[in-house]
Amino acid sequence: MGEDEVGQRFGQVVHVAYLVPDIDVAMRDWTRQLGVGPWTCIRNIELDSTYKGEPLNLLIHEALAYAGTLQIQLVQSLNDPAVDTPYRDRVTAGQWGMHHVAYFAEDVDAAVAAALQQGFGDTCEMRGGDGHRYYYLRSLESQTELWIEFLELFPMLSDIYAQGIAETAIWDGTEAFRNVDFSTFT
Repeated sequence: MGEDEVGQRFGQVVHVAYLVPDIDVAMRDWTRQLGVGPWTCIRNIELDSTYKGEPLNLLIHEALAYAGTLQIQLVQSLNDPAVDTPYRDRVTAGQWGMHHVAYFAEDVDAAVAAALQQGFGDTCEMRGGDGHRYYYLRSLESQTELWIEFLELFPMLSDIYAQGIAETAIWDGTEAFRNVDFSTFT
């Protein structure tokens, strides 16, 4: 492994996601305590998913902001705790905090295959309304909850990241929170 590849087995980490019990409180905390913002909160997201080979309607609120070029994602699970999701065990145990790191993948199938070879499993495939795929995978060899996500790279996703980074660079600390309902995307 070359010097530039150390710590980047799957590429550059493009976002870090945190599981939170209340998305509004979490956004306020990140802004007040860390100066992170502005936030775009997308509410009532429904993702047609497959988790551990079973169909899943994944329900979340997510909030996105940037710390420099790193996207910070806050996730509030909306599924009933009886439904098996990639978040359920941590939600029911009240274990809030970092959930996963994410990578762009031009060839998402190859990225998932590589992760499976590295000891990841419990795959959750999620599809956005545009048909692009996102995958969570959990390490089956780690003693801690170690999750990764692959984001199928497409031009609009690159544009979203670039726009968010640009907005953060000129943000003056006002208008820290924007809310969007997921239904407006479909």
